[in-house]
Amino acid sequence: MNIHILGTGAVGCHIGSVLRAHQNKVTLLLRSTQHVNDFASRNNTITYRSQGKTSLVSGFESAHLASATDNSPIGSLVVATKAHHTLQALSPVASRLSANSTILLLQNGMGIAEELQAKFWSNGQESPRILVGVNRHAVERMGPYDICHYSGYEDADGLIIGEMPSSSGNVKHEGKSELLETITHIPEFQAKQLPWKDVRVQMLKKLIINSCINPVASVLLTKNKGVLSEGGLNVMHNVCEEAYAVLKDELPGETMESLMELVLRIAESAGENSCSTLQDVRGQRLTEIDYINGYICKLGKERGVQTPVNQTLVNLIHAKEVLYTQ
Repeated sequence: MNIHILGTGAVGCHIGSVLRAHQNKVTLLLRSTQHVNDFASRNNTITYRSQGKTSLVSGFESAHLASATDNSPIGSLVVATKAHHTLQALSPVASRLSANSTILLLQNGMGIAEELQAKFWSNGQESPRILVGVNRHAVERMGPYDICHYSGYEDADGLIIGEMPSSSGNVKHEGKSELLETITHIPEFQAKQLPWKDVRVQMLKKLIINSCINPVASVLLTKNKGVLSEGGLNVMHNVCEEAYAVLKDELPGETMESLMELVLRIAESAGENSCSTLQDVRGQRLTEIDYINGYICKLGKERGVQTPVNQTLVNLIHAKEVLYTQ
């Protein structure tokens, strides 16, 4: 099996490094010939830092994402691009995916899988098997193909994966996914498969965690642990309160207090990590904020729940983006 990876930020490099360390064939789909040449100049190697050790993981293959000469089928694809880049990034290889293919989405925020189905596999077309992962591994991109893995390798819920139902509500794919089997059998991933309804609950919890930590850390320009100041805690409490009001019917057994405890636990355990939104702000890139706090605001509007604090944070992050994108 050849596992293709789309997106070589922190998450893509982490998944690729661990897969390669277990002798899997991995091909990175890169944005341009220049990126392919740059990776080759680094001997097709990713620098992986974890638990005080540094490893040079080699043996990757790479390919230009939009190569007009490669029409070979893609059987297993891990998508680790930013949420707002997914549709554009996947377009060049969508024709190489079939009902026999498996896609694993590993991104922050929610709504991406639904967008893919509507864009590429609507009107009765049978889509690839779409898996969605809830990833609690804290990984920071230190530089091109250079990452530091802070936490998640000892978390029993480090990576939870579920198969998204088809748009008709029924999963049509039969048999096991080779990609899923491979990932769930690698101890470092702490990965397991759950039914879709359980995965969606985990997705919503991760959404609340990200909506609390990411924008606050990005406004304060701090690592995760920096949000635990009095002011940061007050803002996160307000964010969590709004999010719970929007999502409480989909989170049975949870309270605002239990969700806030989860947020604080993650902020502490991944305290040395810089969240993905802050990494984007520092790299002067557009962020995923519309798929995190923006998604909560969207659902709030649909459900008649006011979300002024979440909307203010969306506005602040977009204001930061304007400063360096214009």
